Amino acid sequence: MLAAAVLYLLVVAAVWLALPILGDRFWPATLFLFGPRQVIALPLLVIVPAALLLQRRALIPAALAAAIVVGPILGYRLSLRALTGGSGRGDLRVASFNTGSRAMSIERLKAFVAESRPDVLALQECSIPEPELTAAFPGWSVHVDRGMCLVSRYPVLKAESRDRNDVWRAGGHGAILRYAIALPDRPTPGAPHHAPVPAADAATAAAGAPDAARPGAPAAPAARTFSLVNLHLETPREAIEALIHGLWKQAAEHDRVIALRAWESELARRWVDEAPYPAVIVGDLNMPVDSAIYRRFWSGFENAFSRAGLGFGATKRTRWFGVRIDHVLAGPGWTTERAWIGPDLGSDHLPILADLRWTGAPRQGSP
Repeated sequence: MLAAAVLYLLVVAAVWLALPILGDRFWPATLFLFGPRQVIALPLLVIVPAALLLQRRALIPAALAAAIVVGPILGYRLSLRALTGGSGRGDLRVASFNTGSRAMSIERLKAFVAESRPDVLALQECSIPEPELTAAFPGWSVHVDRGMCLVSRYPVLKAESRDRNDVWRAGGHGAILRYAIALPDRPTPGAPHHAPVPAADAATAAAGAPDAARPGAPAAPAARTFSLVNLHLETPREAIEALIHGLWKQAAEHDRVIALRAWESELARRWVDEAPYPAVIVGDLNMPVDSAIYRRFWSGFENAFSRAGLGFGATKRTRWFGVRIDHVLAGPGWTTERAWIGPDLGSDHLPILADLRWTGAPRQGSP
């Protein structure tokens, strides 16, 4: 039994080390990357009871294997900042949410904003017309561009959308938008900072929001202007469905989709690197943190949930399992105080929220 437990530990460790290298590169690893990873824990159902009955020393390698499965492989986060609440709310609360292909209830969205109190809300697959969003959040900056929406209580000084025609011709999605947003000066000590407002007071809270300039309206950049990049990158769904039905016979389709997704990340990363202010990246990247594509283009940024989250953090759900593919990333000039997953709003995704603190680091030398 000890030998079986040690062998299982070695297999689990090999999967842990290989997944960030092979996931989104080699098709069996990609299936595991986006699939029900919990299956790797099934041998524990046999090893642990057998060890208790036959050889208790085998519990040591079994426990080590279980820790690797729950932590690095399944992605459970247990951060001190999440347990302690960080050092406060921070300077910016940002929320990102893929509303899905179904129509989003504006009343449900207003209740979510009233309860969670984000300063900036970025939406992907957003089907809400701009006039309806503007009416729902009077006094806020609202921007809508082909399924990508932004609602900000702070002035949006500039909104840019990358031309997607080249990506569309290649069969991709590639929604990449960049905003310049003016963060107000820090409040004086002792002044309240966005005290929570009950959901029933949503309309009152929205109506009392500070006046905000329309995107593109002339305004001078403030001392704490930042760049927010809202992304919705190509899904691996076509490659996964092809592999499920054809396995190795569909390896070429897998490689095509992987190349397309890597190209979109390269384009998005270029827009982040060209941002004129300290950047915050949000959206549906359609990849977990142990994807080879993620590690190549995005691992240099501080992942808010990895840094200050608690739990598995799944943002995309199926009937049987979930995966964390929606992210908030903090560039130089920011650090994360807290990150968490929001409530079910009727989509197959869940919103992700993060409290970020402005550190004022220079824009040069981004990751």
